[in-house]
Amino acid sequence: MASLLSALNPVKYFPEYCGPYPVGTVDVEIPVSDLPSPADAPEDAQPTVAFRIFYPCDKPSKYEGARPVRWIPQPQRATIAAFAKFLGAKEKVASAVSYLPQQLYWIKLPAHRNAKLRDPQASSGKWPVTVFSHGLAGSRNAYSQICGDLASNGMVVIALDHRDGSSPIQYVRATSKTEAHIVNPVRISHSPVTKEVYDARDKQLRIRLWEISLAYEALVKIDKGYNIENLDDNTSRLRKERSEVLLQFSDMLDIHRPGKVTWAGHSFGAATSVQLLKSIYYYKDHTESDGRPLIAPHADAAIIQQIAPESPALLLDMWGLPLKSPEQAYLWERPMPSYAVGGPNGSNVLAVLSEAFQNWKDNLNLNKAAIAKPSHSRRPSIAPRLTREKGKLLPQWARLRAPSPASDSGYASSSAARSTPQLTRQSSMSTGLTTPSAGSSNKLSARSTGDRTPGPHMFYVETSQHFNQSDFGILFPWIAYRVSKAQDPATILELNTRAMVQVLREASIEVAGDDDTEILDKEGGIPRWISIPVNDDEQQATRPGALSAINRKLSVTSMRSSGPRPARESMTMGQKMEAQEGAAPEAQLELPVNGGVQN
Repeated sequence: MASLLSALNPVKYFPEYCGPYPVGTVDVEIPVSDLPSPADAPEDAQPTVAFRIFYPCDKPSKYEGARPVRWIPQPQRATIAAFAKFLGAKEKVASAVSYLPQQLYWIKLPAHRNAKLRDPQASSGKWPVTVFSHGLAGSRNAYSQICGDLASNGMVVIALDHRDGSSPIQYVRATSKTEAHIVNPVRISHSPVTKEVYDARDKQLRIRLWEISLAYEALVKIDKGYNIENLDDNTSRLRKERSEVLLQFSDMLDIHRPGKVTWAGHSFGAATSVQLLKSIYYYKDHTESDGRPLIAPHADAAIIQQIAPESPALLLDMWGLPLKSPEQAYLWERPMPSYAVGGPNGSNVLAVLSEAFQNWKDNLNLNKAAIAKPSHSRRPSIAPRLTREKGKLLPQWARLRAPSPASDSGYASSSAARSTPQLTRQSSMSTGLTTPSAGSSNKLSARSTGDRTPGPHMFYVETSQHFNQSDFGILFPWIAYRVSKAQDPATILELNTRAMVQVLREASIEVAGDDDTEILDKEGGIPRWISIPVNDDEQQATRPGALSAINRKLSVTSMRSSGPRPARESMTMGQKMEAQEGAAPEAQLELPVNGGVQN
């Protein structure tokens, strides 16, 4: 009987994480007033910053009374109703849906709440850290599988809750000075692309960058052993006592060496990571004539010393339109910090697309242009920024430094005045396996400096959709296949994780597993894992109409075929999208936890 019910249940549970370590998790919400302010608070910023930590842990014994980690957070009924309204349901319908029997309420993560942090095995004696930014319709829970996979491979992962109106609902706890309240979603039009649309996305990015910078300030205090207030009490239902989990992270996080923190995100979150890296790295270059910045960090902001050319960037299905805001042209004109003189020249930059976004050529070209190596064709497009006035030098970032572009990025580091120290890398033997097996080892490994796969790295996974990098594809594979022909979601996430872990390994960040050079091989060899050339047709990103197409395709529309070949049920997802050139392929993304759709 149980097996029959399991077969009929449309909701699938999460698989075990792919790395050798058990994963612990703790929810964190800290009053902003308890943290050093990295910058002036933006408009509509909230009085707390919230995130979930995924980390390698010691597996609790069966006597410790572990509390399950639910995928739908409390209050579950209100959260379900908020998602229903976000997807277009009327108030009464959404309320009714929340009262129906819901298997969703019982889904739990393969993680251990408030578990003991495992002792670091890296040569530094600390765990490496990744900060993950969610996409539209996301939250700290929406990417639990990929964040947990990274943690199981030896990372402490900080999954942000952004209170910028990009989530269906966000709960803000009461502080000593403010009352508890809810942040509802902000409705921003996707078409037409207007100044108001860009301004609205810039406003969200200002909140996001400020929140990430605050979270980093919180990590610094946690690592230094400060007993900061966590508004989430993390109380066990069995023991009825508060767990002060954060104290165990004291002196355990590798967050003080410049360039050692990894910045990752999905869709709008990937764009957030790019804008964060550039905004902080190039903050001294910004002038009043460049428009209003997304963040103007204070001189003593901790994040300034962390972001460096060595900072890895892991970008999943990036939504490119927010990068092209006219007011942020000074960021678009600058390359990723990786390309600064003496930097890793793109080898620490990874972009993984779904097949849907790979077929979306306008957005694909924006992705390419955003991560590509600097070249003459990618010089800033605004003439005054390259015109040298009499008696004045060109900006630091625009000066050629090496005779050969093959040996130099072509850009000087604008952070030279900061005298960021060169990072030293440790070489160690690769041990263990990327996925659990009978003989897997828990020892961490990294590669030496001179043995990196040339970057930047860009790949896509055949028969994958935008939501496959979130939890939705794992939990609802039958919907994913029915709507978009997305196949084998577990394999899609495994390929993503393998690539992310290998890029970190080659950036000399010690992670679990054997050296996996095959996953970054641009010649192919892994089924469904296709390399995308980055440096071709870069200028297509700014062709007339491209930006309008991107916003139009992100809008919630019905699936219509305008081409001569109508889509057929028997087609694969890629064939179906090619047959529907005139339709909006991103309409297939109109599902929960979609990083690219918002009304």
